[in-house]
Amino acid sequence: MWPLVHAVTAFFDGLIGLFGGMHPLVGLTVVSILTGGIMLVIFRYTSNQKAIAAAKARIKAYILEVRLFQDDLGLQMAAQRRILLTNLNYMRHALIPMFVMLIPVLVILIQLDVRYARRPFEPGERTIVKVRLNGDTDPSALSMRVPEGLVAETPPLRIAGDGEVDWRIRVEKEGVHELAFDLDGGDPVMKRVVAGGGLTKLAQGRYTDNILSIWTHPAEPPLPGDSKIRSIEINYPDRDLSVWGFGMHWLLVFFVVSVAFGFSIKGLVGVEV
Repeated sequence: MWPLVHAVTAFFDGLIGLFGGMHPLVGLTVVSILTGGIMLVIFRYTSNQKAIAAAKARIKAYILEVRLFQDDLGLQMAAQRRILLTNLNYMRHALIPMFVMLIPVLVILIQLDVRYARRPFEPGERTIVKVRLNGDTDPSALSMRVPEGLVAETPPLRIAGDGEVDWRIRVEKEGVHELAFDLDGGDPVMKRVVAGGGLTKLAQGRYTDNILSIWTHPAEPPLPGDSKIRSIEINYPDRDLSVWGFGMHWLLVFFVVSVAFGFSIKGLVGVEV
């Protein structure tokens, strides 16, 4: 499964990398536009377009009926009931396309999240490194080696009852640094720490190998399934995207642009939404 996720991640690396020297919003906007087009195509070929068009026409007719018979409460109530039932029927026809769209949209959202939700550390910033072990593993057997460019400011805090070991580290230099974790004389387990530089994918953590963790954490390979280390986590700072001087979450930009683009071209491609 990881080779597939890695290939998808490499595709997004190449696509977003085309705009690497520009403002982060440029790449985000391009991906949002492409997503809007993809959603429209999926909706077109997985929905009953004739039934949707007929339902919309009936809803318009019933709304007109409500306006025409404002003095007749009985006719108005009947028309509103038909509007509600027709809306439910319209939603039924839209459910299948929505479920089909869910998978590719989730993959896109995850790929964008590892790039736009957080930023690399700056020299002088600190974070907590949190390692969780399997229940039968002694936390005192775990040690961490820190490369040049990072400093461990505290000795390990071992929480035996939870199988957890924590360190506080400080970033001293820009670059991609590799923390190494040694346990019981086995091969070291690595965790990347990124400081400085432009837009790049960032892994909040590495987790043991399972389908969910592989797809939801694509920035670094998963830990081996037989590893005694269950997870290694660090907290990157949140990224602040500025739009005309106003901070804005990347998800808002994504949904506004993708939905607006889809609706703007639906008439040109003949799609009933």
